Amino acid sequence: SIHVGGNAAHAPYHNKGFLTTPIRQIKSSDENSLGLISNFAVYCVNGEYPPNDSYENLLEWVKEYLPIDYYLILKSTKLLSPLLPYRRAFDDRKHVELLGRKWPRNYVLVGDSMCVFNPKNGQGMTHACRQAQQLNEVFKEKYQLKDISFIYNRRAASISEECWLGSTTNDWAVPTLKVINTDIYGKTNTYQRSEDSSSIYPQPKTPLFMQFLQWYTYWLIKCAAQSGELTTAFIHVVFQEKSPYSLLQPKFFFKILYASLSHNFNLSKFFD
Repeated sequence: SIHVGGNAAHAPYHNKGFLTTPIRQIKSSDENSLGLISNFAVYCVNGEYPPNDSYENLLEWVKEYLPIDYYLILKSTKLLSPLLPYRRAFDDRKHVELLGRKWPRNYVLVGDSMCVFNPKNGQGMTHACRQAQQLNEVFKEKYQLKDISFIYNRRAASISEECWLGSTTNDWAVPTLKVINTDIYGKTNTYQRSEDSSSIYPQPKTPLFMQFLQWYTYWLIKCAAQSGELTTAFIHVVFQEKSPYSLLQPKFFFKILYASLSHNFNLSKFFD
């Protein structure tokens, strides 16, 4: 099995992260080698960026800002490719389902053409594959050609919504967040968080549901560290094998609620 390891960034308090994913095994004559080719990602949120001019400078940055384990991993790794910087972290979604049957016939969007996600969450490829699979299912059901776009849009939008929640929940916590919203009439409104009172854009208000998800995700991760069942459920959602709403089932919700209340009101002393 392939394991993903790392240290997740969580805005606005922990803006630096690390991720590694093994690609394949290789034969090596080096007895100290693990025999793996892996991807490594060192990333930031909230407008902070690691250096990308040299591997040595990146190592020093990791040593200073991330747990020492990740510095040791990178230091003992043989670099096989140049550093590939990426500084266009954004989410962009087209709500095609809102057009209903006004959407052009025989025309569909798949993957990034419908919805782009912050790459730090690694959802793009799976999102595109799930939508392609859904389009195949629509064709198998033998609808009339004129109805396929309409039916597919509704189903594909549900897939995008699941990924969208996972990607934007943490992004809404970023102090430098910029939101550009275009309504169905083409009118665009821009909002941006800033400590500069002279900003030309109004401050965006975090939706109440997003505030709930931020609270819930924070305590979910804390509880998952003590619960194998919750950890497994969370991993299923991360890899898009199950809906994010599966984490809201009562047995998980009340466990997370209890953990939060116990921490904030010191209730554990009444149950010891």
